[in-house]
This record gives sequence, C-alpha cells and structure tokens, in this order.
Amino acid sequence: MSVAASGKEVLIVGGGIYGASLAYDLATAGCKVTLLEAGEISGGASGGLGERGVRASNRDIRELPIVALAQQRWAKLQAEIDGGVGYRRVGGLQVFDIPYGQRHSEVIGELEARVAVQKALGVPSRLLSREEALAIEPELSPSIRGAIHCPNDGVADHGFATRQLAKAAQLRGATIRTSAKVTEILCEKDRAVAVKLADGETIAAGDELVLLANTGIPSLLRPILRADETLPVWTIIPQMLFVTNPEKRVINHLTGHKFRKLSVKQLVDGTIMISGGWGVDHGEGGRLHGSLAAGALNIGDAVATFPFLDGSEFLEVDGSRLESCAIDHIPVIGRPAAVANLLYGFAWSGHGFAISLGFAKYLADWIIHGEEPGELASFSPRRFWGAG
Repeated sequence: MSVAASGKEVLIVGGGIYGASLAYDLATAGCKVTLLEAGEISGGASGGLGERGVRASNRDIRELPIVALAQQRWAKLQAEIDGGVGYRRVGGLQVFDIPYGQRHSEVIGELEARVAVQKALGVPSRLLSREEALAIEPELSPSIRGAIHCPNDGVADHGFATRQLAKAAQLRGATIRTSAKVTEILCEKDRAVAVKLADGETIAAGDELVLLANTGIPSLLRPILRADETLPVWTIIPQMLFVTNPEKRVINHLTGHKFRKLSVKQLVDGTIMISGGWGVDHGEGGRLHGSLAAGALNIGDAVATFPFLDGSEFLEVDGSRLESCAIDHIPVIGRPAAVANLLYGFAWSGHGFAISLGFAKYLADWIIHGEEPGELASFSPRRFWGAG
C-alpha cells in the first residue's frame, strides 16, 4: 500500500471505463473508493455492441505517450484480472490510397513523418508497401497503395472490460453504487464537500471528488466554473454497423483509412463491425437508432477498402451511445479554479476507450501524490482560457 494513498477517500462519479479503471487503480493503491453510476456499469459510451479499437495509429501526437502506456496496461490487465478484460492484440493498419488531386510524394512524406513520430513517442510503427500490406491483409482492395502497421494495436470488448474492472475494484475494497444519479455538487469555500443524488440523498465527497461521467459533466460543472473557464465541448453519437460475413473471409487487423472515416474490425464470431466517425443526429435526450445517410457513407468507405463486404447483409446498427467531443478533439482533464479537491475528465471525442488505462494511471498518480503529472499538461482546460 502506498503511504501517500493510505486512508485517502475518493468519490468517483461515472461508471464507464474511466471510472471503473480509476477505481481499480486507487483501490489497489490503498485508497478508500466509492463509485457512483447513474444507471448501470458500462451503461453509457463504454457499453454497447461489438468491440472498441485499442489503437495508437494515427492518434493526435499529444496522446501517443498516453496510448503507449495504455496498450502496455491492456495486455497486463488481460493477464492479471481473473477472466481478463476482453482484450485482443490483433495489430492495426492505417491503409492509404492516393486520392485524385493528392500528390504521391506528399502523401508518402506525411506518412513517413507519422511513422517517425509514433516510434519516437513509444509506438512501434512501420510503413508498408502495397505488397507488404496485402501480404498480411489479403482482402484489401487492389487500390490500396500501402499502410502504416502498428503491431501493438488491438481491440477489446468495451462493456465486458468495464464490468471486469469494476468487479476487480470491488474485490480490492471499492464500493460501487448503481442507479445513483448525481445532480449537484455541494461546496463550502474552495472545496467540494458532498454530492446530491436525484432522490435527495447526499454523499460525502471525501478528500477528492472525480467527475468522469462524460456527457453529464457540463451540467455538474456549470454552477462551479468561473465565467472565463471556457469548455468548448459538445455531444456526438458515433454510429456502429454490424454486417454478415457470408463467405467467411478474414480481416486480420483493426483497420482504418488515411482518407476515410473508417474503422473495420472482425469480431470473434466472424461478424464485421464498421464504424470510425460517421455520427448520428440527436436531440436533448439522445437518439436511439441509426442514420441511413451515415450508414450509406460508412458502408461505401468499407466496401471501397474491403470489396468482399459488398456481399454482406445488415445485422444491426447502434447509434445509442452519447459521447463528448472537444474543439481540438483531445480530452479535457483538470480542476475548476474555485474547487481545489475536484478533478474532471471528459471529451474523449469518440476514441477515449483505447487510452483510458493510460489516463487512469496518471489520474491516480495526481490523486495519490497531490501534484498534476506533467504527462497531462497538454489536456488541461487551461489551453482554452488564454494568458489571463
């Protein structure tokens, strides 16, 4: 048990992959942890059908050290936690062609630069020729000119992983309460002292209050933030499509495309999952079904990359998981100026699952040792607030 962590009480709001993994890390370190979830564990963006990519390829370079750490931890926890966390290291490809109007030398130059920076920041990467890409992914379209290969990329069953981490946290002493929707943060002077639930119950905040409730965070923070604490964040709903694989073809890697909004993965049962950026419109309460237009765009991109998918049939579409997105498409992690013992993290921008275990480690370090890790500086909300 860490001396710094011994006896520290932490209240976490949000039972997705971030809340569950942080609860696990803090409980393992000896903290007294309580986690509150408005619905059920993995009931938000961390749940749903299929698998999520655990990729470093084509990340914002500010995220690369975090995702490199996260990938190490995914493999470690898969081995350590009883029953695993549903993680499979299948490797990743970001394939490319040369679209009309693009210069071959510029495309190759950018990809070579991408490989160099990924390797420098801890992500094994290699630029493959067309022949090399087709050798390891034979079902790719003949139009593909090559790919960046990241052997440490993989996939994980996001709902299963979240529930497994929550269960492991409980085994280490964490208290987890579901159907416990937080509606208000109660403060005295410069500290959060409690949270109020929808049913009127109040729960003490302890030494640290951590908000990881994703799209629920802005409404909780609004009464606390100063006028100049701008958080340029909005809500999105990524759409995921599932299609059959009647010819039993094999897609070996988590596959994205340099010039298309695309992520293709083959699930354990052979089903093909297509996602990667086309979203669904939504209103105040979200939208619980898909978009034909978004689906058509996604299918078109998928078939252009893997032509055999043209013979597939629809199985299911999921457009039900609200996600938060920041203006620069990287997370927002920090403290409000007026509340010293409150931490928040959100705006995962549709790709936060992969990097969750890296961020959880640094959040745990911050809570235990009391100092903001330098690795999180790029994600501070201070980047939006100007020099003043």
